[in-house]
Amino acid sequence: MTARRRGGALLAAVGLVVACTPITAATEGTAAPVNACPCSAYEQPGAVPQCNGGACVVAATFSDLVLAVSLSQDSYFAPGQTFVIPYSQLFGFQCAPTPCPCVAPECAELPPYGVVAGAYLVTPQMQQTLDWNLGNVGDNTALPVHVTYRPLWPQSGATATAPEALGLGLPVLPVDADVLVDRSASHPPGPNGGVSIYFEGYLQPADYECTMEPDPPFEAAFPPDVQRVTIAAGNQVDEEVLRTVDLTTRNPPSTTAMVPTFDLSRVEGLDGWTAYLRDMTSLRRISTVATLAGTKAHVSLPTNHHPSDGDAFTNAELVVQPPAGQPIPTGVFPPTPLSTGVVPMEESYLPLPAVARVFGNVAATDSAVEADLVFEALDIYTAGQQLPNAANYEYTGLATARVDDTGGSTYSITLPPGDYRLTIRPLDLAHALTILPFTLLPSDGTQVERDLSTEGPRSVQGSAVVSDGRPLSGATVVALPVACAEPGSTVCLPRGGQTTTQSDGSFSLSLDPGSYQLRIEPQDGTRFPWVVQPLLVGATPVTVPRVTVSAPVYAGLQLLDAYGNPIVAAVVRIYQVPAQAGASTAVEIGRAITDATGHYDMYLAPTSQ
Repeated sequence: MTARRRGGALLAAVGLVVACTPITAATEGTAAPVNACPCSAYEQPGAVPQCNGGACVVAATFSDLVLAVSLSQDSYFAPGQTFVIPYSQLFGFQCAPTPCPCVAPECAELPPYGVVAGAYLVTPQMQQTLDWNLGNVGDNTALPVHVTYRPLWPQSGATATAPEALGLGLPVLPVDADVLVDRSASHPPGPNGGVSIYFEGYLQPADYECTMEPDPPFEAAFPPDVQRVTIAAGNQVDEEVLRTVDLTTRNPPSTTAMVPTFDLSRVEGLDGWTAYLRDMTSLRRISTVATLAGTKAHVSLPTNHHPSDGDAFTNAELVVQPPAGQPIPTGVFPPTPLSTGVVPMEESYLPLPAVARVFGNVAATDSAVEADLVFEALDIYTAGQQLPNAANYEYTGLATARVDDTGGSTYSITLPPGDYRLTIRPLDLAHALTILPFTLLPSDGTQVERDLSTEGPRSVQGSAVVSDGRPLSGATVVALPVACAEPGSTVCLPRGGQTTTQSDGSFSLSLDPGSYQLRIEPQDGTRFPWVVQPLLVGATPVTVPRVTVSAPVYAGLQLLDAYGNPIVAAVVRIYQVPAQAGASTAVEIGRAITDATGHYDMYLAPTSQ
C-alpha cells in the first residue's frame, strides 16, 4: 500500500475526500515556503501532521462546508452554470452509467438537472374580477411571462423562511426560465386565441423562490405569482392558476376571496404617483402597480403572493411612490402593528416641509477631495411636527463633488428635511470612505451651505508565518468588505484592498473603516491552505495578531457529471456557511480548477485555525 493511499484512508475516516492523483510540488525556484516532508518541525494544535505524497497533512473534520462548481461556457453538461452543493449531500447522487465509474469518497457526481415547465393561467372568472378581457370566451388563458427562480439557502427546509443564497455570499445567480409557445389545440390559448404560452427551465435540485411576472401590457392587471418551491431531479409541472386569498385577516379566516383595495390621499396631489405591495424582506414587488391621480385615489392591488401561512399580507407592505427624479420621499406603510400582518386599507401621505438645496465643499486637511455622496434618510420631518417620522418614508439622494474653477471640490443636492446617514466615497485611495450624520431641519431654510471633510485611510499591519516557524513570504493578502462601519446599510461598504507578504512574512494595507474578511492566500502550488479571519478597522491604526498557517487537510476530489463524464476546466470553490441561516455571510476557504480527468487538489486549514 502506498503512502498516499495510507493518507487517503486516514482522511476518509473523518469524512473528507482523498487524493486521486499524486500531490504535486510547487514551481521550482519559488521564494515562497513549500509544504514538504519531513513534518517534525510543524507545531500546531490538533492532529499531528503526517507525510502524505510528499506533503505534510492532517486529518480533521469540518462542518457547514459547501462545494461550488462553476462549469466552463463550453461544458457539454451545463455550460456556464454553477452548482452549489452541501458537503453532507455531495455523495448522494448516482450517475447514469451502470456500474458508475465514480467511487466515493474519492469521486462525486453532480446532480442531474430538474426540468420545470408550466404556465401562468388566468380563469374567465378572474378576468371578470380584474376587469380585463383576454379575448377567450369561457377558456383559461396562458399569459406571456418572465419567470425567475432564485436559489435559497439552506436547501433543506428552505420553503419557510430561508434567505437567498446569493445574499449569503454564495456564487449562485437567479435563473430565468425559457418562454416557449405551443401551437397544439390541447393547451389553453394565449390572449385573443393566440398560441399557447408556457415556460421551461433547467435547475439543479434545490429550494427556490419562483416569481412569474406577466409581460406588458398584462402586468397592469395581473400580478406577479410569488412562491417558494422545491425542485427535484427529473420533471415536474408548475402550472399556476391565478388565485386570491383572504387579505384582511387571519383570525378568524374569511371564506370569501378578495382583491385588496386602498384609499390613498395626498393634499399636494398624486398625479404621476404609483402604488404597489412589496415583500418587506426582499423589497420585491408582489402586486400590480396602480397609477394614481388627483388628491384621493381608490386603487386595487391584486396579489398572487403565497407565503407559507397562506396569507398574502404576511411580510407585505404598501408603497406609495412619487414620480422619478423628484426630491420627495417614497411612502412606506407596513402592517400596524407589525404582528397583525394587516396593512391598513386607508393611508394618507402627510404634508412635508419645503425641500432645501444643500451645497458646499468636500475637502481633507491637505486638499480638495473628489467624491461621490450618498444621503440615506433615517427619518423624514412632516409639516408641523417637532419629531421626524422614522417609519413611513424612504429617500436616498445622490450627489457628486468635483473640482471646479475655484479649486474646490463642490457639490449640490436638493433634500427633504430629515436625518441622514451620509457616505462620502472618495474617487482616490489617498482618502478614506467617510460616514457622517447629517441633519437638515425644517428651520434651516431652503438654501443651506455645509462643508464636508474626510480623513486618511487606516493603516493595517500584520505578518504571517508557517506553523514550522518559516515566514510566509509571497502570499496574497486580501481584505474583503463585509459590513459598513455603522450597521443598517450596504451603500457605505468599505472598499477592499490587496497586497503581498514580504520576505519576512509582513504585510501592510491602507483601508477604509469597516468590517472585513482578511484572507491570507499562500502561493499556488505551495500546498498550504488559505487562512480567513475577521478584521475590524476603526478610527485608529490596526495591528493584526500574527497569522499562523498550519499544515492542511487535503480535500481533493474528482468530479463527474450525471452521465459519468469528467467535469473539465471548472472553477471549484469551497465555502464555510454558518449553520444558522442569515447569521453571517459565507466564507470562501479554498479554490481550485479541475483538470482533464475532472480532478482538483484542495488544501483546507484545520478548524482549529
